[in-house]
Amino acid sequence: ASIMEGPLSKWTNVMKGWQYRWFVLDYNAGLLSYYTSKDKMMRGSRRGCVRLRGAVIGIDDEDDSTFTITVDQKTFHFQAANAERDSRVDFGVVRIEVLYSFAWL
Repeated sequence: ASIMEGPLSKWTNVMKGWQYRWFVLDYNAGLLSYYTSKDKMMRGSRRGCVRLRGAVIGIDDEDDSTFTITVDQKTFHFQAANAERDSRVDFGVVRIEVLYSFAWL
């Protein structure tokens, strides 16, 4: 499939901290788009996107549910959408696809 989707939390800032987002990975476009909810995604109300071509992926050594994507001198921080339960299965597909499919771009 050329598109995958799933939940992640995205670090916004010190005041708001981690925010739940619904992510859509589009292989063909090389974009990881995010929305404030799945419903907003269904309505086409995109919050933002991360360009993956040329991006550098980083994994937290101490917490394998957290990773970064750095592109165009900006670093985005992501983690499992719900830290209380093991949601790596939920977002693992998206994370793994980002880590491995785009590592060579």
